[in-house]
Amino acid sequence: MKWISLLVLVLYCQLVNSQCLSSVNPVGGTGNLLALQSKAIRLISFYKFNYGNRYFKENRPSDFNLIKSACYNYVGAIMGYGITSRLTLETETGYFINKTQHYNIDPAYSLRGYGFSNVIVSARYGIYSDNHRRLYYSASAGVKIPASFNFQVADGVELPEEVQPSTGSYGLVFQSFLVKENSLRGLRYFLTNRLETDRANRKDFKLGTSFFTSVYISKHLMFQWLKGDWTTISQIRNEIRFKNRRESDPVEASGGVIFFLSPQINYSIKETWNISVMGDLPVYQYLNGIQLGTKFGITFGLARDFHL
Repeated sequence: MKWISLLVLVLYCQLVNSQCLSSVNPVGGTGNLLALQSKAIRLISFYKFNYGNRYFKENRPSDFNLIKSACYNYVGAIMGYGITSRLTLETETGYFINKTQHYNIDPAYSLRGYGFSNVIVSARYGIYSDNHRRLYYSASAGVKIPASFNFQVADGVELPEEVQPSTGSYGLVFQSFLVKENSLRGLRYFLTNRLETDRANRKDFKLGTSFFTSVYISKHLMFQWLKGDWTTISQIRNEIRFKNRRESDPVEASGGVIFFLSPQINYSIKETWNISVMGDLPVYQYLNGIQLGTKFGITFGLARDFHL
């Protein structure tokens, strides 16, 4: 159960499919860091809200204001099963309650997409484990499967890629996780990496390859006046997205670099249920061309382990 306190750690847009940066992107996700014990099942569910209302031209705010604001509400789930003490299989899926763009025109007009996102099936392997030094390393590889190959239409107009619930294309996801513990001080240190690459969909649109790096420090709170089992987590995350391609030509207003600060608090109920809350605050954004940036995001997570 000790790893459940890290529910909302993995930079991974792992359950929310990554759209181009001109939308309000998933910036953080929910996941496991290390392989589960043999015959253990982990269930994780979460809700995520993200919002943006300002355009950027490179790293400077822009006066461009076609879209007044954009947001999404998303619910997702992960189920992991420990095949052996080193090998874990995971299935991830999720549903967009909405992906909405509000346009800055009169009369008011908005576009809204909704539905299931991609499904990711992956295998995670514990490559290195040293209980004496409290040092662990694991890696995973997975296949991204689109929930639908069809494209949503509203008011007789096909929705733009930014508000489509699914990418409509297959992809691959690779991750690595390095964990170091200091049990005496109640501290843990993490370094995670994630690479996502997609094929072109039926309209010959291809999301740019994405690379994410996160550094975390977690602290178990041990105060006599504090009731219950609480853990705080501080995260610095870097997201690099290459330009999307349409018919093999790069889309100029796509891709970029974002740095986030993501504070998190976790509460464990009798070492059975674990509740997490995490915020996403961008501290630096460099977006190619002119794109709508991210203002903030918030995630609520709930998880439990079962042992067969």
